[in-house]
Amino acid sequence: MKILHYVDENMLSWSRPWLQLLEEIGKKEGVEQAILCRPGDTLKRRAEKAGFKVFAYKPATAWCPPLCRGFKEILEDFEPDIIHTRLSTASAIAGYWAKKAKIPVVSTVDKYPKGKYYVNSSLLVAPSQAVARHMKDQGFSDEKIVVIANPIRVADYAPKEEERIQIRSAEGVDENTLVLLAMGRFVAWKGFDLLIEAAASLKTEKPFCLWIVGDGPMKEELLQEAKKHFAEKKPDKVRFFPFTDDVKPYLWAADLFVQPSFYVPGSGGPEGFSLALVEALAAGLPAVAFDCGGAPDIIKEGINGWLAEPGNINSLTSALQRALNHLPNDKMKLQAIKEATKLDVSCIATLYLEVYQSFISPK
Repeated sequence: MKILHYVDENMLSWSRPWLQLLEEIGKKEGVEQAILCRPGDTLKRRAEKAGFKVFAYKPATAWCPPLCRGFKEILEDFEPDIIHTRLSTASAIAGYWAKKAKIPVVSTVDKYPKGKYYVNSSLLVAPSQAVARHMKDQGFSDEKIVVIANPIRVADYAPKEEERIQIRSAEGVDENTLVLLAMGRFVAWKGFDLLIEAAASLKTEKPFCLWIVGDGPMKEELLQEAKKHFAEKKPDKVRFFPFTDDVKPYLWAADLFVQPSFYVPGSGGPEGFSLALVEALAAGLPAVAFDCGGAPDIIKEGINGWLAEPGNINSLTSALQRALNHLPNDKMKLQAIKEATKLDVSCIATLYLEVYQSFISPK
């Protein structure tokens, strides 16, 4: 079975877990894979370093598939049995040429794209029920959509007590203080401003602090928001850390993960699927999130986390309050890891192999 994985990008924030998934798929006997991406930058280098056969191609006119004859040439060179696409332009280009060649196209749908780019796809893979509903609302039938979450390698996030002690000590945070952690790009739909305000409203005798890891255009606004709510009495209650490729030490140091993203008109959101949320669970962190996007697929109220009404600051404050009242909680920690294990790369690879095989006629 020959699989061509096509993404019309040259740099992906989720390239690491994606390549791990392809490595796991490649362990299956009889599977041959190749990756098609744009030339330059990190994706091509990472794929080649991981040992994949890589085709590099930049469409002359990405939104006009008939003019993308370079893709047709790659198709004729590799002769795949299946094409697996990610993102809209790759799905539109592959769908057009694969239909002519009678090759099935499996398209993983990230976020909430326009359906017109997927009309020639044989099957859509949504990472969450929210994304599946979005595609159904655009006219795709239940039979043409399957939900398979994006994977992580759970073992990579196994809690490390030594790392936890080290980073907390460096920040002057003792073990009696609960660390609430949030991560992401500083834009409106990520909801960090609501999180800061909600944290300021918490009524608890338990000492806590809020760590926010990331960067973005709202950085100065968020700094001012933290200053407004905490500067006079407790200026170190909210701490900002720069974006980093390796967030695991922060996850290991924290006690609760918070994902306050939701839909904001003109900005975006909510998360179709949150890799950061699954990473947190894999590290043993219960989580608080708004009840939208992919979060309710992952967070089970009172079992591995708490959900709040999207965009409602009072509901978010209440969820955070419930969390603080229950932490630390070893049972919830184990439940968090258990839920993340369902999304381990080995499990997700098996699901994709079943999808691929469903399109391959018995020889």
